[in-house]
Amino acid sequence: MAGVVALVAGAHDREPVLVLTRDLAWAEPISQADLATVDLPPEAARFTVSQARLGEITGKVAATNLRAGELLAPRDLTTQAVPGPRQVVVGLRLEPGRFPSAGLIPNTPVEVTALSGASSSIAEASPTTSAFRARVVRMAPPDAEGAVVVDLLLPDYAAHQATSAAATGAVLTVLGPDH
Repeated sequence: MAGVVALVAGAHDREPVLVLTRDLAWAEPISQADLATVDLPPEAARFTVSQARLGEITGKVAATNLRAGELLAPRDLTTQAVPGPRQVVVGLRLEPGRFPSAGLIPNTPVEVTALSGASSSIAEASPTTSAFRARVVRMAPPDAEGAVVVDLLLPDYAAHQATSAAATGAVLTVLGPDH
């Protein structure tokens, strides 16, 4: 009988853990307003972040794209700000037809091909000399002409190529997950 009492009593034990109240993009800072608590059984809570660690979490950044309602796990957090050491973020304005129609989500690997300065036609792009790889930080909504601004994270040695692409126009290609 004592084992049954312990089992029933344990079924009511709960631990408060952190849950997201809104979507967070990769590299976005986490604030207390982004978090709420939910009570879970201790065996489930060990895979999440305890409410007791709330003070430690504030100011860290999302290590991946996170969705509202998800339980916060330790692997979801990082202290690495964007840009990190030897990295830069460059914004590119892309005309319709020069980026995937489905849009871009943070942390997507991409290749950027700058267009020549004489003409911004896609046919004149020179992928052998002006292409570089980057990761999407964020994408702004389209403007009145359908163009978008995409913030890209790239190594600092590619900053000159990126600023040239920003000045002359570019085509953005999404790469597979192994890039």
